[in-house]
Amino acid sequence: MFDERDRDAALARSLDLLTADQRVEAVVLTGSAGSKRMDRWSDLDIDAVVAAGESCERLASDWVALAYKEWPVAHHYETSFGSSLVRGFLLDNGLVLDLAFDPLGDFSVWAPVRVLFDRTGTVTRIAEEPDAWTPTPDWRGESGFAWHDIVHACTAAARGKPWQSLYFLQRVRNRTLALASERHGLDPDEFKHVDQLPAEARDPLVGSLVSDLSAPTLVAAVEVSTQAFLDELRRGDAALSERLRQPLYAYIQATREFVFSTTS
Repeated sequence: MFDERDRDAALARSLDLLTADQRVEAVVLTGSAGSKRMDRWSDLDIDAVVAAGESCERLASDWVALAYKEWPVAHHYETSFGSSLVRGFLLDNGLVLDLAFDPLGDFSVWAPVRVLFDRTGTVTRIAEEPDAWTPTPDWRGESGFAWHDIVHACTAAARGKPWQSLYFLQRVRNRTLALASERHGLDPDEFKHVDQLPAEARDPLVGSLVSDLSAPTLVAAVEVSTQAFLDELRRGDAALSERLRQPLYAYIQATREFVFSTTS
């Protein structure tokens, strides 16, 4: 398991390699390190801002090859968010090195970061004036997905497909907590701030955690998660919450009766 010295060494070496590449305009530390909230378990999130006219794709490809030469990489993933390319590396000691490549023209900041290197000062100026951003709950949009998940969780339980039912049940729970996070002005991504929510936003969902995959247990958990979702929805759209209550509870009740008749 990596320790702080391993992490510091990986950061220093990454910075050396990136600043030596003339295609890199700036290097920015994001995530917990960027906001000075690092702890024993923090990984490294680094943003390489790519100079105008240079290829993010080429730089990202070159970095993958370089990372495997520099560190004992067990595996890496590749993904993208808009024009941002992300390459994440898992080292043999458990350290995760996430590196994003952003075109200079698309670089923006809406959370605390630390600029480690800036060739022209452009990125520093952007970082000093972060974009204002406040999460806005999409009550109606999430409701459409939620009732879909509730119905399918019930249907799967009735059909004797417990793992599928559990999948949809978890989606209902997660949507509820994401909406609660946004309502409190918190970023819902990866549930980073769910543990900061007040107890009344989280505790009603404890009853939706199942200890077995029997159909009666799953249906009972679906009912708990449905109630929690409708209560959360009522805070943003009371009328829609009330309209959804009748058909959803009728579906849950019909499922419960069917399950009871086939298992008793």
